[in-house]
Amino acid sequence: MKRTARILFPALLVLVLFLSSCATRRPYGDEQYFQGLGLDGEFVVTVNAELLDVDGVVESGDPGVDFITGRMTRLSMALYDSKGTAGPVTEDFSEFDYYGAIEGDFPKGLVNSALSMSSVFSSEKDKSTGLRFFSDNGSSLQVAVPAKGIILFSSTDVVDNFNRTYTEGRPKKISDEDAARLAASQVGVFVSNPRTMISLGFDLDETALSNIESILMVMDDDVISAEFRLKSEDLADSFSVLIKAGYVGNLRREGIKVDVAKLKEMFSQELDKVLVNNMPLTQEQKDSILQALTSILSAI
Repeated sequence: MKRTARILFPALLVLVLFLSSCATRRPYGDEQYFQGLGLDGEFVVTVNAELLDVDGVVESGDPGVDFITGRMTRLSMALYDSKGTAGPVTEDFSEFDYYGAIEGDFPKGLVNSALSMSSVFSSEKDKSTGLRFFSDNGSSLQVAVPAKGIILFSSTDVVDNFNRTYTEGRPKKISDEDAARLAASQVGVFVSNPRTMISLGFDLDETALSNIESILMVMDDDVISAEFRLKSEDLADSFSVLIKAGYVGNLRREGIKVDVAKLKEMFSQELDKVLVNNMPLTQEQKDSILQALTSILSAI
């Protein structure tokens, strides 16, 4: 994000005061952009920049980054471990490949002009789609602006990102119900058939992850809620016991008294789903999640 923002900032700062925003119809209609993200094992993250103080999380000190984050309304991306080196629990996503979009008040012509004038990016045009995109000469980053208000990016192939996420009739990877929960939170995470996840105080091994069909997590301020969908009700029974035991074990190691009534409210099960409701985050857990988020934002 630093590199892209630093290049766009001079042109944007001069011209943006003369432009006003207007609604742009997306090819996917009323769906959220991020509903087109997320193949199996990919870590989908969506950040609501209108609810979360992104500037406070990134703390870049770079005026270009501050300008982009200041006009951003949502950042959504899918991350995947193409090298296969990540374990079942990770905090560092800096080596992951990624693709996604920054949404906000970004005029198409203005952003394209800024990128065209930059010596860092080379302009290209895809013949099959007609999409104009820009490749970073110093890295694998590619950027495209298909319409006002959205900047697509990818660490490998932004045309593939466009074809998969920004076309009419695209496959919907995240249901409307799940998308509504993700969109309403400060930070939302969705993983289908997960291979890795952020530590939440009940770390999971590869066997436990292999039994999970999907994970949905939402974080707001100092609490986090999660929904684990297991591949059967029996597996959900075992998983429920596993994460409760892990959570209680951590409390006891930290010398915190276990409140049984609150524990019952926090952990529940509905058939093949195990729910974690408004789990308070310790400062260590919050720092760990913010560190992972900073690692994700810094990768762009």
